[in-house]
Amino acid sequence: MKIFTTRDSKINKFLRTVLVLTVYFLIWALLAGMVDEEILIPKPASVFKSLLALSRTVLFWRSILLSIGRILIGFFLALVVGTIFAILTVKSKLVMDLFYPLISSVKATPVASFIILALFWLTTGRVPIFICFLMVLPTVWTNIREGILNVDEDLVEMSRIYNFTPYARFRYIYVPTIIPFFRAAFASGLGMAWKAGVAAEVIGRPDLSIGKELYNAKIYLDMPKMFAWTFVVILISIILEKLLIFLMNHIGRRYGGYEV
Repeated sequence: MKIFTTRDSKINKFLRTVLVLTVYFLIWALLAGMVDEEILIPKPASVFKSLLALSRTVLFWRSILLSIGRILIGFFLALVVGTIFAILTVKSKLVMDLFYPLISSVKATPVASFIILALFWLTTGRVPIFICFLMVLPTVWTNIREGILNVDEDLVEMSRIYNFTPYARFRYIYVPTIIPFFRAAFASGLGMAWKAGVAAEVIGRPDLSIGKELYNAKIYLDMPKMFAWTFVVILISIILEKLLIFLMNHIGRRYGGYEV
């Protein structure tokens, strides 16, 4: 019975998703027909033709792969560094006092300001990596630090009494508490990295990047191509999030019995 219920739930969710997408597609087609100006709102057919033409070029796929590579490098660097600083700031008040003003400054400063500054310091190909790292770092640090602080000290003390190894203490006490916070950091940070990375590419315009193609479409007033690239950005963001969370859940179930 449970199997059928789960299956029905997935089918219903899929049907709702199709219904919602259909409604938005019809609204888009209706607005495009009312405006009847491709330079303002291109028709769905024009965007589809532009996307089909783009997908037949090597430039399209190389731009996507390089953009994904840059953004994932910055994202995973932020995960590693943010986790390390979360541990250090929990252990040391001095490190917390030194690190907190930097995080506050990053949170308060517009991403465009960092992009413009980074263009003076780095090559255009490295700017998206740096921006992704910088934008995701506060989110990772905040969530992981909060997760560590929520670990039950009574359980930690009990583990010392019963001579748990450091690995056992980490796996059975720290990991179950921190996992929900890590999931929040991972999910929100990935979306933030993707948006910030593409924005950095639009301003910096590195060769073979989604951002540069968006900028070129805007310069030449090619709205169907701009809509097509925007659709690609949204689709890749969804696929990346689902894929990476699936992989992390698989690793968690296999090695620790936990899901992210």
